[in-house]
Amino acid sequence: MNDFFLIYAHRGASATHPENTMPAFAAALRQGATGIELDVQLTRDGELVVFHDWSLKRIFGKPGHIRDYTLAELRRFDAGRWFDSRFAGISIPTLNDVLDRAAAKSIMLNIELKNFFSFANGIEQKVSEAIARHNLQDQTVISTFNPLSLELLQQTGCGADTAFLYFGHLREAWRYAHEYNCAYLHPPVHEVTESFVEACREHDIKIVPYQVNTLPEITRMIELGTDGIITSQPTLAHRLLHGEKRRKPKR
Repeated sequence: MNDFFLIYAHRGASATHPENTMPAFAAALRQGATGIELDVQLTRDGELVVFHDWSLKRIFGKPGHIRDYTLAELRRFDAGRWFDSRFAGISIPTLNDVLDRAAAKSIMLNIELKNFFSFANGIEQKVSEAIARHNLQDQTVISTFNPLSLELLQQTGCGADTAFLYFGHLREAWRYAHEYNCAYLHPPVHEVTESFVEACREHDIKIVPYQVNTLPEITRMIELGTDGIITSQPTLAHRLLHGEKRRKPKR
């Protein structure tokens, strides 16, 4: 991965555009993001689509889950109207749609596998193969809340970095990253302290916290010297980062 502070836009520019859509990803780059965080699931016919929720109700107003529908069926649903009528007619993107754009624009990607409740469905292999086809291993980090999935990712030989993603509190969280051969930790922002950063640096683990959305939180992460953030406010993060003159050096 490139050695610079990463501003991952959470589900794209999700504060101003319908999340996990191509317009949201394009807007995130205009707003100063250096990378995109997105969520991937498998359809009934084994296609990789970009979608966050376990249920379809909030976005599509439909019953069931992504795995209950084919890609063709999902493409007929409106992925933008729920957010604002201005975005009516947007369809759900596939992972390949995003990878094509990332390859053309040199975009950094954080692909989260939404498989906490789905085991042994082959998503790890499919995502790894898609990344390799596009030659995006050096631009991609794969994360998941599912530790078993991290083990399966190692077996794919993908070459992309992986991240140990967690919620709540973990003592010595860096140990879990080491256990699952992850280059990154993705902790909730409230976990990150000066001692947390120092411990991760000592054990060669990079830190990209999530839910970093307020001015004080973004400022604190910059000052602590994390490797980046996952935020729904990429414009604010970009302005703070490029106006910051006294960042603490990484150890």
